[in-house]
Amino acid sequence: MNIVTLIPVRLASTRFPNKPFSKIKGLPMFHFVYNKIINEYPSTYLATCDEEIENYCLINNINFIHTNDTHISGTDRIGEAINFLEKKYEFDSVINVQGDMPFINPKHIELLTKNLNEYVMSTLCCPFINKKEFLDTNKVKVLIKEHKRSFFSKNFSRVKLSESVMNKNTFHHIGIYGYKKSFLKDFVNASPSKREQLEKLEQLRVIANTKIGISIIEENILGVDTEEDLIRVNEILNNE
Repeated sequence: MNIVTLIPVRLASTRFPNKPFSKIKGLPMFHFVYNKIINEYPSTYLATCDEEIENYCLINNINFIHTNDTHISGTDRIGEAINFLEKKYEFDSVINVQGDMPFINPKHIELLTKNLNEYVMSTLCCPFINKKEFLDTNKVKVLIKEHKRSFFSKNFSRVKLSESVMNKNTFHHIGIYGYKKSFLKDFVNASPSKREQLEKLEQLRVIANTKIGISIIEENILGVDTEEDLIRVNEILNNE
């Protein structure tokens, strides 16, 4: 399977302004994530519409693709970027790594690509650490179902849920995706659903029509949604 890896990054975050340039181990967050995967996956690029990020990439020798500023999601941004990459590489699958996931590593990408043998789209999840994390509206929940010894996603949500909903089939969704290239092109041309627009979760555009393959991992991969998350990430990394 031939793949390219893309990291969509933008500055206009409403929940955490200027988040991409927040420092992790002395590097902007997106640079830290890029370094985690570039050696194993050299066809890795940032996809961004921000000149400030592009200038940083030029100075620091980071692969990047300029995209327009009208995209409503990271997946839509990647959809534009693969048009450029098709001129450079032959590939049949695309990996979408969020720029705020500092604990992502190549083994997680391997899990995504394995699921693409059966599904047109794949992602990851892990158990919630505690009830507090489960009730946090910044943490996306995924309800999964088993099918022929593999798992697929049944629903995603970031809305506040009651503790009674927390069960063995509800997991913390990890924002990393794999796609078959042909499916991704169809996906970005489809209109977003009302629920996708409400919850800001592009994967909701998919599950109405198809299944998303999902792998369960044991480690809780902390993403950076808030300034408190950033503090926690740096504490963990500084103690390693």
